Parts: sequence; C-alpha cells; structure tokens
Amino acid sequence: MSELKALSAAIEGVLARDRGRLLARWRRLGALKGEPDAQEIAALRAEIEASRSRVAERIARVPTVRVDEALPIAARSEEIVALIEKHQVIVLAGETGSGKTTQLPKLCLAAGRGTRGMIAC
Repeated sequence: MSELKALSAAIEGVLARDRGRLLARWRRLGALKGEPDAQEIAALRAEIEASRSRVAERIARVPTVRVDEALPIAARSEEIVALIEKHQVIVLAGETGSGKTTQLPKLCLAAGRGTRGMIAC
C-alpha cells in the first residue's frame, strides 16, 4: 500500500490532461481487496513518469517572458503575475489596446502556469 501512497504524490506533477485518468486508475488499484497486481502498479508508475517527463520538457522550453513596455499593462505586470500565482481566478479589466490579449498569456507563463496544461485567452 505504501507504493500506492507514493504514486498518489507523484500524480500531482502530471499533465492536467492525464491527471483524472491516472487518479482514477490509482483509486481503482487502492480499492482492490488484497494487494494490487505488481504489473498494474508498474504500468501506472510508468505512465505517471512519462507524463511527469513531458511536464519537465515543457518547463525546460518556457521562453523568457518579455512584456511590451509600450502597452499600459506593462506598468502593472509584476502585480498581475503575483495575483496569478496567488489565485486560481482573477478578473482583469482594461481599455481596448492595453495588452490584455497579447500580454496576459506571457504573464501566465511568468507565473508558472501552462507547464501542466494550456493557457487560453
């Protein structure tokens, strides 16, 4: 059972698209009476590690974030990044042409988002 507990912690670092499926398999193995099959645990561990490896590759490819200083959003970019890091949802309002659509995805990357899933704007 300690093997399953270790896998539970590892699931937290997988891609968002893999998390639900892997968590369901983990729960099914934990619900079995007796000791789970070693091959099933090994297969789950391999899939978790493959997904975590893809996350690591994505982290390594994150580009350096450069905010266009000519846009009004640049003046508050550090504050916005801090809010994105702290909160799951933020509401940001600004005038047309302030850089919301073009710069917010970059600020999400700067806040560490997008490595386990997608950033949509």
